[in-house]
Amino acid sequence: MTADLRTMPSSVNESLWQMFKDGPTWDGNLVSKAARTWLVENGLAFRAKGYNALTEKGLEMGVSLGMCERKDRVPQ
Repeated sequence: MTADLRTMPSSVNESLWQMFKDGPTWDGNLVSKAARTWLVENGLAFRAKGYNALTEKGLEMGVSLGMCERKDRVPQ
């Protein structure tokens, strides 16, 4: 499978943002496990020991969507 924004479920954008902004996210804190599964199946995220994080491809998608410029991003 390859990621396609036209077929991406609506909850995926929110899950992508959550993992982009907050870094590895615990399973219990995910906004949508179904969206996480879509991201994993499309090579945009991975799971490890109960945590979920974006792959390089997922980070690139987040940047291409302007997530690095969002105003609600907490400064580091």
